[in-house]
Amino acid sequence: MQRSSFLPQARAALRRVYRYLRTLARNRYFWIGLAGLGVVGLLGYVLLNNLLMPIYTRHEVAVRVPEVIDLPYEEARQLLATQDLRVGTVVQRSDPAHERNVVLDQNPPPNALVKPGRRIYLAVNTGEVPMVTVPRVEEISLREAEARLQAVGLRVTDSRPDSIPSPHPNTVTRQQPAPGEVVPEGSSVTLWYSTGLGETYVTIPNVTGMTVGEAQQMLLERKLRSVVVGLDDYDRLGEPVIQRQSREPGTRVREGFELRLFLREE
Repeated sequence: MQRSSFLPQARAALRRVYRYLRTLARNRYFWIGLAGLGVVGLLGYVLLNNLLMPIYTRHEVAVRVPEVIDLPYEEARQLLATQDLRVGTVVQRSDPAHERNVVLDQNPPPNALVKPGRRIYLAVNTGEVPMVTVPRVEEISLREAEARLQAVGLRVTDSRPDSIPSPHPNTVTRQQPAPGEVVPEGSSVTLWYSTGLGETYVTIPNVTGMTVGEAQQMLLERKLRSVVVGLDDYDRLGEPVIQRQSREPGTRVREGFELRLFLREE
């Protein structure tokens, strides 16, 4: 019963909508208003796209970045200002090959096209060479030693096999400059490395009773290595004297053998 009464009402509503749309379509004022809205919308788009947006974004305005490398900083800043460009962050670098306060690099690079007002980042020479402390790289691998030296700004320019063998192949046995020296950044370092134990046998001498320096010198003359145990007590003991050695005098070992020297009798 409800369904049979709903269908006639729906049909009547559709007929009313159809009659309204047909009447609206025949109304010329409706079409004139619709056309007017279209014209206004089109004019608004043209105005926004061709006038307002270019003014806001300056989309088609660009300047060419001048080259300021090798110019004094103040001169570089003034030249950029004439092109409506500004100096951004200034990075301090050191380059002994250039004069102090000279621009070493710039970003964006020369001749790049950028918008007016863009910041140009400069690297300026401080004219001062930083000093660094040479780290100790002895007794570590040659590769690791080179990495540690490069990390502090030093260059390994020469790696040589040590004339005195050592039981640990490809580890650093000596370095020049010595650990703890203060040198200019970029200085070169020479490293000596082990090629392993030698093939020749030598006799271990008796170094007990000698000072550390005397004992090490005697062992090196026989192409033997040494590790001193107990040097932490050096200040308390005064001039350290070898009390005991890890191998008995007269023992035959290969060149490069590492002898342990003890500063305490235990």
